[in-house]
Amino acid sequence: MSGTTAKRPLRIVGRLPRASTMLACLVYAYLVIPSLVVMPISLSEAGEFTLDRARLSLNLFRQFFASEAWIAALWNSLQVATAASMLATLIGIPAAYAFARGRFYGRSTVQMLVISPMFVPVIVIALGLYFLAAAAGLQGRFATLVLAHAMYGLPFVVMLILSGMTQVDPALEKAAMLMGASPLRVFAQVVLPQLKISIFAGFLFAFLASFDEVVIAWFLNGPTTITLPVKMYSSIMWENTPVIAAVSTMLTLLSFAVCLLTMVLGANPGAKDTNGAA
Repeated sequence: MSGTTAKRPLRIVGRLPRASTMLACLVYAYLVIPSLVVMPISLSEAGEFTLDRARLSLNLFRQFFASEAWIAALWNSLQVATAASMLATLIGIPAAYAFARGRFYGRSTVQMLVISPMFVPVIVIALGLYFLAAAAGLQGRFATLVLAHAMYGLPFVVMLILSGMTQVDPALEKAAMLMGASPLRVFAQVVLPQLKISIFAGFLFAFLASFDEVVIAWFLNGPTTITLPVKMYSSIMWENTPVIAAVSTMLTLLSFAVCLLTMVLGANPGAKDTNGAA
């Protein structure tokens, strides 16, 4: 009897991974299915859900690329996301290195402030930036939107580079310093080559965060800085055009491509970074 009783907890423990896997699959399906439903709608002639091949069409995509307003919004999003992700990466690299190797007073507090946009509600950030930009007379400017999105994407860059720093051997840095290399040269020629995968992944996530962001852009945009997500939101509110389905499909495919590329590059970051350093 005691042996049978002892086996029951073991059986329950053995079933836990299967149950957690099934639960994770259900959650993923719940999150992904709405995005997948949009794709057949975007391929229909009149913006209706259909699986009939005879009724499939690229008409909505043609309407999107033929519209100057949609193309202008797309171009604004590409410009803002590229500039913001580059700025976030340039700031995030030395910041992450300082957090990983530095020993200074208030390091934990500063690190928490840098990554706080990941935890603070976006509406709160957007309101704060709106009042700040309005007070400074910078509302509706391209540079204001770039700075705001760079701040929003900076935590992704810092966290990914900090994760990559765990693969960097401090002994290599000490050896380079003992050989007479300056701290800047050690950082440029020893540390950075080992972080290239993490840096690129951080850039991609910052780009995606900026490209898909709508709340901050809605509060800070002007007549000439309307981004694609803001244009989509405005169309839902005032136009209700089926072209939104085509835009949603393109954004979904872009997000999937960025995540897939990040997974491929980061499949074995330790080995790749080591090979790159060698």
